[in-house]
Amino acid sequence: MANSQRYSNSVMMICFSLLCTGLMTSCKKDAEGAKDKPDPVAPVIVTGVYTLRNLVADSAGTYSSGSKPFYYSLEEGKIIPASQAQTNNWDICFNSTYNSNVCANNGSIASSPGYGGPGKGSIYMVVNSGIDGQYYNAPGKPIKKVPVRALFDQAFAGVTNAAVADGKWESDAIVGLDYFQNTTPGWAWYDFYGELFPGKPTDSVAHVAYSLPRSLIVKTAKGNYAKIQIYSFYKDAPEVPTRSNKPGFITMKYAIQKNGSTNLDIKE
Repeated sequence: MANSQRYSNSVMMICFSLLCTGLMTSCKKDAEGAKDKPDPVAPVIVTGVYTLRNLVADSAGTYSSGSKPFYYSLEEGKIIPASQAQTNNWDICFNSTYNSNVCANNGSIASSPGYGGPGKGSIYMVVNSGIDGQYYNAPGKPIKKVPVRALFDQAFAGVTNAAVADGKWESDAIVGLDYFQNTTPGWAWYDFYGELFPGKPTDSVAHVAYSLPRSLIVKTAKGNYAKIQIYSFYKDAPEVPTRSNKPGFITMKYAIQKNGSTNLDIKE
């Protein structure tokens, strides 16, 4: 994914290459889709770990215009049309600026895109203070450097159980950008003014979002459990994106438990 950092699992890199050529492999169960229409070659999803690269959300969205909602089924490994928003066919929705809000499908929560439907999903963000301390200054302050990719895999591996206590799930079923516009902690830090790289021209580094190594626990619309690590929403997942990189392309990894268990210690 990035030139300077590589996953330790060489098989994963092979799977990434297969994705780039449009092939599917059952050994690692990878998937890639196209915007707002069902994936015609979706894999059969069983309990396991899945990697998606350059999943196309709203590639026409900008920081000023917002982005169209994008729906994805972790259970089925495919994109779901927006016309099915009030069904339990999807598990996560990416919407708002750069598709940066990650929403669960819950029909009883008004802020969920699935409001009014049968979905019973939830979402929770895991913050590991030991990992955070390697790139983070303080809550509400700019990050001090872009996190290295090894931390993302470390965060993902560290989430072994989905047993989130009652009342700890996000009450609005949404995890967004980190302290953006006086909000709560989030999964990506949005550099509104280009503060992270003060020596560079503002038009190249302002309005850039940097993914953070914070994993998300998701209860699917149908009641199973998964964990997600989002590496980037820029095309080809550059480790240090700039305004020249195209947003709206999601690279992420997720593990899903299909039997209702909260065990997420699932090996690749």
